[in-house]
Amino acid sequence: MNYKTQHSFHIPVMGLAFTIDSPVKVARFGIASVVSIVEDHLIEMMRSYYYPSINQTYFPISEKTDDYRAKRITDYLNLLNKIVHGPYNFFNRY
Repeated sequence: MNYKTQHSFHIPVMGLAFTIDSPVKVARFGIASVVSIVEDHLIEMMRSYYYPSINQTYFPISEKTDDYRAKRITDYLNLLNKIVHGPYNFFNRY
């Protein structure tokens, strides 16, 4: 069976801040995107922004935490997955 998607384009990584939350903005259109995970300080800032947006408590991951960068990235990717596949509606703001 040959299945062709409706869209034939993708959103590439465009730099640090430009694609940090692309999935939140474009997933509702069925568009796949990538996330830049280079800057863990920016990831921590995005975690602090999105957790309250979904009415969940934000728990900072300090640089003093063992393996803090991996924990920040893992938590942010899980958060994006929760937002994209969950019942949260961010699109009235955009």
